[in-house]
Order: sequence, then structure tokens, then C-alpha cells
Amino acid sequence: MHGGRSTEGVRDRAPHFFLSYAPVPSPVGDVDAARPEADKDVREFYADLSRAVAGASGPFPSSSLGYLGAADRAGPETARALHRCRSFVPLITRRYFTDVYCGRQWYAYTHRAPRGALIPALWTPVPTTARPVPVDLGLPVPERPVTPVRVAEDAQVRYAKGGLYGLRQYYDHPEYYDQCVRRIAQCVVQAVRRAPEPTPDETEFTDLDTVPDAFAASSWHPLGIAVLAPDVHHLPPDRSDTKYGREPRDWQPFSDGYATPLAERTAELARNLGFATEIHTYDEAEPVFLGEREARSPWVLILDPWILHDRTALDRLRAFDARDLPWVTVLTPLADDPQTRNAREELAALLRSALPRRLSSGRAIQRGAAAGIESSEAFNSRFTELADSAAQQYLNRPLRSSPRPPASVKRPHAAPGGPVAPAPDEADPQGDQEAQP
Repeated sequence: MHGGRSTEGVRDRAPHFFLSYAPVPSPVGDVDAARPEADKDVREFYADLSRAVAGASGPFPSSSLGYLGAADRAGPETARALHRCRSFVPLITRRYFTDVYCGRQWYAYTHRAPRGALIPALWTPVPTTARPVPVDLGLPVPERPVTPVRVAEDAQVRYAKGGLYGLRQYYDHPEYYDQCVRRIAQCVVQAVRRAPEPTPDETEFTDLDTVPDAFAASSWHPLGIAVLAPDVHHLPPDRSDTKYGREPRDWQPFSDGYATPLAERTAELARNLGFATEIHTYDEAEPVFLGEREARSPWVLILDPWILHDRTALDRLRAFDARDLPWVTVLTPLADDPQTRNAREELAALLRSALPRRLSSGRAIQRGAAAGIESSEAFNSRFTELADSAAQQYLNRPLRSSPRPPASVKRPHAAPGGPVAPAPDEADPQGDQEAQP
């Protein structure tokens, strides 16, 4: 299905679909040379989709099947196509949600009357936190009574993991890409048959420069960062104080030239990923982890295994581990000082005792992150992947009851900034249920 020619503009008729995509930026000083080659795959997909729509359209005219507004993204021809197209096919990439013209095209289409069908097509994977508007990235399915074009199960899995671009590179089964293209075309044709042809009206805008960006005003996703580590005043016997500060959140296990505590650097990294972060001690986060307080965000727990020399801290972490909390990611940095290197086996045994479930189940990257991370580079990489995974688990988790501990049960608390000590339990009136996605 690759290759071929198809119409890229429309003047008189309403296109069956408008393909919206974010062009690859040209290198500085080379405005025109690199873009055609960089977007070659997108143009070939547009041709493939146009051909598939023509094949599935039957008696419908094919003189203006699609519109690809790449050359004049804000001009009157693009605006006219947005007003009159029967369906809108955003080609989803991470860059798509940061492209101002994609945001304007999205806004113009979704705020017009009549509104046609929006049919997202996944080009490359996009993390949950990079999607500023709700969008279903599953392979589109036509509504009943239409029988969907058959798409192999493995093709659907590969589409979810790598998008259409990934399928184009999968040469062992080129039919997978073709199946997905035909499925998208089927949805386009159904939209054409169900919707009347839009007609221009007096309020039609003539360009997109005055249209709001649908993605500009989106809110960031919340993320809690909890730190379980000693402070300089509450260290295990004979533990060097070079990695610690006045509070647990001052802990800096890596000697990589940065004076900023790891928790603050993690928060900055999270903000770059689209999270709105708050840093807490483990004491502050524990009521959420134990179901005593409503969970309002995914969490990352940063753990110093040295604190597990304290028996009460060990028991508290076991209670945390016993709960099934896939929306909490555990990262265990291993300090790069000689004392920690010499105590690796002892610290590993403490971790196995404190986190038996986390270290024996789940994905390999999750188990490895909880077992120990040896450098700041590895920490950044693990955090980037696992924070988004926690966000997806949080958004997808079901509503379920979480019974509070009986009032007679006393939960150990930590002294401010230090190791744990017994203290009376504080019940939370919102602790009966976890939040809905």
C-alpha cells in the first residue's frame, strides 16, 4: 500500500478527512531542505490512507478524498478544509501536542458546527502525561452495525506499542500496517456516510492565527514524591553523614557534582515530563499508602536502604509492601560512597525483607529499580519510564473500598526528620475509599 499519489488540497468540495500532523522541525539555517525528507513517511501514509478511503467509499466521489495542510498551515485553504471536512485525523506524536498549529487545528475542528468525527491515528508512542487533552490512542473501531476490518491481534499489540510508524518498519509482516490503515479508512468512510456535508457560513474564519491553541491551557498531572531516608541527626550506628542533611529530603546519594538534593532534582525532572510535583517525607505520605487517606495522584517513593537498620522503619515498609499499589513506584538509589559499596549484601538482604512482594513480582525494570540504582544517570532513566507507568496505573485503577485500620490499632510514626517511634494513630475522615480515576 506504500507510495502513490493523492490530492493534498481542496477548494470546492469537502474532503473526506483532514490529516493533522506536526512536521519535523528543520535544522537551524536550513529552512526547506530537510523537511520533505523528514516527513516522507507521513506523506506516504497520507497517500495510503487516501487510497484506502477511495477503495472503501463505493459510489462516493474521490476528487477530494483528503487534505494534508503542510505547506500552508495557517492559511485560508487550510481553514476552509477544516470547516468542511467530514472527519479529522490527528496523527498523534509527542510533538503533536506541543505544535501550536496542531492545537489550533484541533480547536477549530472541535468547536465548529456541525462537528464531524475525530479519528486519532497513533504515529509514535505518547506517554500519558504528554497528552494535554483526553484522547483514545487505541486503534479506531467503526460503530455498529459496520463489521470492522480484521486486524491481527499481534498487529494491534504492535500498533499500541509503536504506532503506525513502528508498523511501517516491521518488515516481517507488512500486512499489519495495511490492516490498520484500512481500519482507519473504514472509520473515515463511516463518518462521511453519517454526516451531512458541512457548508460555509458567515462566521467562517479565514486563517488560523486568531484561533486558540487547544493544548496551551492544559493542566499538568499531579505527582507525589516521598522520601524515606535518615537525616543527619538520626543515622544508623557508624553510618557516615556525608550524604545527609537536616531533613530526609536533603539526602543526596550521588557524587555527580550537583549540590541539589535528589528529591528536588527528581521534582525538576518530573516537571520536564509534564508533572506538577510535591515533595513529602514518608511520614506525610504513609496515610495515603496505607489507605487511610484518599489517593489524589500517583506517587514515587525514593528509599535509602540504610534506614532499614531501624526495625520500626523496616516493619512500616513491610506494611506498605503488603498493599497492591501499582500507582506507587519505588526507586532505591544506592549511594556511591565506599561504606555503601562494602555493605551491598547487607543492604540487599534488608530490602528483600522489607519489600518481598515488590522484589518478586511486576516488570523487570520495576524490580530492578526497587532493588538498587547505582548512578544518577540510571536513576533519571528509571524515573522517566516508571513515573509515567505509575501515572497510567493511577488513571486506570478501579474504585474500591479500602477499610481503615481499627481505632484501637496504633501505627508507628517517625520523629520529625528521623527514625520511627510509636505514636497514636490519626484517623482521616476521607479514608474509606481511594479516589476514582
